[in-house]
Amino acid sequence: MRAAATVPAASRGYDGGKKVPGRKRHIVTDTLGLLLAVAVTAANIGDRDAAVGLLMRLRSLHRDITLVWADGGYTGSLVGWCRDKLA
Repeated sequence: MRAAATVPAASRGYDGGKKVPGRKRHIVTDTLGLLLAVAVTAANIGDRDAAVGLLMRLRSLHRDITLVWADGGYTGSLVGWCRDKLA
């Protein structure tokens, strides 16, 4: 999402893929679409990097979650990390 000029530069970034300055939203919902966890990062933070903190927060808030589906942007080394850290 684009950030207003009043947003501090430290919390904004530039997403080179979308060519947009601003922030990214990372959300976790249940199968009904109810919000479970949210992270807002600078746009230059990668999806996998943001997911690490988000998934750790999700695990601390909802210990009973055993399965997570994710967008393709969250694949790669994060899959192995999840097996090791969240098991």
